[in-house]
Amino acid sequence: MKLRSKAPVLREWRATGYMSTDPSVSPDGSPVLVIDGPDGGPVGPMEAYGYGYEIIEATDDELELLHQGGYGIPYMGK
Repeated sequence: MKLRSKAPVLREWRATGYMSTDPSVSPDGSPVLVIDGPDGGPVGPMEAYGYGYEIIEATDDELELLHQGGYGIPYMGK
């Protein structure tokens, strides 16, 4: 999926990510957003909300996993 941030501190920030239930990032097996790249890693729902993440592009499956994981990230479309 593709993400961006509307937070002033992360102006122009864009990234790709994926949802994972791997035990190394989600001990309880719930879906967790993982940001790709060397500065990435797992991001919890409150952190994603705090940084004003928005979804630019995602599959229906990814959107469902975001919902299951408790993420209230708005889907903005392409």
